[in-house]
Amino acid sequence: MRWSRLRPWLGLIGPLLALVVLTAAPAGVRAGELPWPKWLVAGLVAAAGVLVAVWTPLVKARTDAMAARTALTAEREAQAEGALNRLPSVKGKVPLVQDVSNRALLGIHEAIPLPADSAVDCGLSAELPTYVPRDIDADLRTTLEAHSKTGGFILLVGPAASGKTRCAYEAIRAVLPHWRLFMPGDAATVTELVTGGADLKQGVLWVNDAQDFLTGPDRLKASTLRRLLADTARPVILIGTIWPTTYDQLRTPAGSTNSESGEGEDLNGDAREVLELARRFSLGAWSDQEWERAEQLIAVDPRISQTSRHRGQAGLSQMLSAAPELIHRWEQASEPLGQAVITAAVVARRCDHPALIPVPVIEALAQEFFNGAQRATADAGWLADALTWACRPVHHSAGIAPLQAVGEAIGQIDGYHVSDILVDYRAPCAPISEQQITPHLWERLTELATPHACLPIGTAAYFSGLATHARSAWEHAASSGSTYAMFNLGYLLFEQGDTEGARVWYTRAADAGHAGARRNLANLLLEQGDTESALIWYTRAADAGETSAMWIVWILLCREGDEEGAATWAERAVETSDTDTLVNHMATMFEFTHTTLAPPTTDTNYTKAMRGLGDLLHAQGDIERARTWWQRAGDAGDADALSALDTLNRASE
Repeated sequence: MRWSRLRPWLGLIGPLLALVVLTAAPAGVRAGELPWPKWLVAGLVAAAGVLVAVWTPLVKARTDAMAARTALTAEREAQAEGALNRLPSVKGKVPLVQDVSNRALLGIHEAIPLPADSAVDCGLSAELPTYVPRDIDADLRTTLEAHSKTGGFILLVGPAASGKTRCAYEAIRAVLPHWRLFMPGDAATVTELVTGGADLKQGVLWVNDAQDFLTGPDRLKASTLRRLLADTARPVILIGTIWPTTYDQLRTPAGSTNSESGEGEDLNGDAREVLELARRFSLGAWSDQEWERAEQLIAVDPRISQTSRHRGQAGLSQMLSAAPELIHRWEQASEPLGQAVITAAVVARRCDHPALIPVPVIEALAQEFFNGAQRATADAGWLADALTWACRPVHHSAGIAPLQAVGEAIGQIDGYHVSDILVDYRAPCAPISEQQITPHLWERLTELATPHACLPIGTAAYFSGLATHARSAWEHAASSGSTYAMFNLGYLLFEQGDTEGARVWYTRAADAGHAGARRNLANLLLEQGDTESALIWYTRAADAGETSAMWIVWILLCREGDEEGAATWAERAVETSDTDTLVNHMATMFEFTHTTLAPPTTDTNYTKAMRGLGDLLHAQGDIERARTWWQRAGDAGDADALSALDTLNRASE
């Protein structure tokens, strides 16, 4: 049995021994079995009574905590079980990599169909064209082989239809065919699998379109990924894909509310940390070597033969996905109103509207691209005709089209998806350029979109430098109760200097349970001099498990002279941190104190903590930072810090 399982029971030894003494000692004396003086027995009984009185509440607290942890563990295990049940499976089991070949399930773009006159027994897949080896294959597969021993995160970065997903699939099929393939539909499922302790050993977590896992309310946290990758004895490999524009955007810092303390939430902070954990591979334009390998397969697969004739127009994978025909349909539209509905859908997606675009949004935006003659001559059925034309497949088969109708119920259209290839197509001759997506179009889209859609639209507007439209979109989203929109509004208004407006939105978001809003509201209140209210919100954040907030509560309580309360929060902060995190949090909080607050230099716990930070930094080899904190602790009267500083100075002479 592990010591970690025994440790909670060790606290019961003292009370049990005391009970034995209380029971046995008097009886033993009466029976003459214990030759102890009566005064000794009386003393033992009295001491044991005191021990029981002291230990009883502690034991109760320990058993209550154990029960709470057991309940939490059971809840997380149930969540993990539910997450496993939501994954694609074969006969109730997670499939092996070698057993998965469904193109749509993997997220591989639909390709040019196999010609009808092809031999039935040619051995070709009807869904997947013959794979053309890519230049990165060797390095990618070597990395997968290395990660199979310890686990890791691999990310393929490239534009739409560049072959990222197919390349990743072929790599895991070649290197890890007997590993299980977990295909979660969202970040919440990944989080539940990890926190619930699901058995993911020798499993591949498939995170195609990784941006969908790194944005939104339930986005994947860096701490969750670190926890997963830390268990090198049970290797798990994440492999995902992402567009380069999205990759760059998610790695761009968004600033913080409190630049001095560093405690404001970076809108892209978690996404950036997750991306930095990945081993990145880039897929760009098809190289000459890749085209040569494709030409060697012309006689094998007629689809390769068909697309190779257009070499130079686009990459092979884009052409296999019918990109040239899609682009031609849009640029050289035989139906101007059909072109307008495609353009409307492209604009909505470039403004980060969710993939499913409702018909009213397409209808209203499309009219923004009509000229006067088209408005005058369009009849009552123009929209149905335009959508029919836009949904007509290119290559006259296989369903590849600029727009695709989507619905949950049979015979019901909920909206349309537009091809990612068109969304990503930004050539000078494209029907719409970034410069033509005017503030008026942003405004119209915000008016038309649902509150749910307005959250990402507002974020896209913010990063496009359109603060007014970001605010409008987020207000629409906040009206439906989105705490993320409320938080974003607080952040935006604070950035614009409207601290009262920021306080209002941060308060609404914090009251609704948004962790970042609690912390930022506390920072704002502290800056405004309302220390009492700030302490309330820092405490709520700390109660929710935020280690940085625990340290600030400790500092504020030290300043108020509440040493007992301060010590409690310091202990909790230490218990929830590993050494590196502890050092970083302590350094950040002390800097925050020295730049924002008056340090409680008369508090011995505070000065000891500064000296302890110096000790930790010195142990890590960070001599200069250790010197700084020993000096500060020494200036506050800590003799041990002065001694350590003197030893350090003499050693450097």
